[in-house]
Amino acid sequence: MYTRRRLLAASAGVLVPATLVAVLRDGSRGPTVPLPTVPPSAPSAPSDSLPRAASLPGTDLSVAVFDHAIGPGEANAKVAALQERLRALAFDPGPSDGVFGPATERAVWAYEKFIEDVPPAEITGEVTPERWQRMNTVVDVRPRRASAGTHVEVLLPSQVAIVYRANRPVLITHVSTGTGEEWCAVVKVDDDDGSQSEHAICGVAVTPGGVFHFERRVTGWRESKLGRLYNPVYFNYGIAIHGASNVPNRPASHGCVRIPMHIAEYFPSLVADGDLVYVFDGVEQPETYGAQLPVFDYPDPNATTTTSTTATSSTTATPSAATTTTHPHASTTTTTTTTTTPAISTTSTTSTTIGVG
Repeated sequence: MYTRRRLLAASAGVLVPATLVAVLRDGSRGPTVPLPTVPPSAPSAPSDSLPRAASLPGTDLSVAVFDHAIGPGEANAKVAALQERLRALAFDPGPSDGVFGPATERAVWAYEKFIEDVPPAEITGEVTPERWQRMNTVVDVRPRRASAGTHVEVLLPSQVAIVYRANRPVLITHVSTGTGEEWCAVVKVDDDDGSQSEHAICGVAVTPGGVFHFERRVTGWRESKLGRLYNPVYFNYGIAIHGASNVPNRPASHGCVRIPMHIAEYFPSLVADGDLVYVFDGVEQPETYGAQLPVFDYPDPNATTTTSTTATSSTTATPSAATTTTHPHASTTTTTTTTTTPAISTTSTTSTTIGVG
């Protein structure tokens, strides 16, 4: 299992610098300004004047030469070199095993979207010789909000999240957030008393923009109204950053921020309750919204609840009974017999399953 310690240790390596590339994540370009002194608990005001960038080292291009594009399914020394370079840039491609698997592909997605500003719909997950050369430049990553402590920025338009510590990125990851669509489902929920309840509800799959803070967490899997969450760290009522087995290249959640499973293993150790979370929706600054409420779920008016019913009916045989009735002009004997019938058992079950939040 790839751990946070290995990620941070690899990020601290010193490599040979090359061309300087500044990445100003607020969409602005300009000179570096001095790092302001900000109390750990106080967020900075919105500004286009960004704090000093964190310099991510370059590497020696002679280490590996790419003569063709590499992508998912390849396994060789070039892939291992790519994985090491991504890790040095604060992305997490999984272990440097030389296998271009899903974890490495998602790290490349994040690089394309965050460093190169490639729209999510246009990313390829491949590393061409030209992209490899760009990867081996010194990259300056600047947070949109300055903080002397730890904070997280979630960028909804690019589907990327970044964990900053003292304005330096310690993790940049691909995410999948709310689809914006209405949904209805029958969901199972893990209750606080250890039991599990069932609800037929509807909602709107929105990840609200705003300024929040981490407030609670759960270790392991949790069934919630928004789906099945792994190691969730909550920051807006039921909305959390959590692990999911499905983190596609598009918004796909019911409102939560999905991250790859190998990152969810250690993500809770990167942040503390009280750390700030800035969610940028590409429309307004997070401070405009403040701690914007989510769209709360409501009972499904057309729900057919999940049921499991067993109905049994049976008739037991009794001795035959004979009744004789005499009329003035006729004598008629009628015999009525009750016959045993087998027991009938009927079971009816209806259920709906939803995906992760």
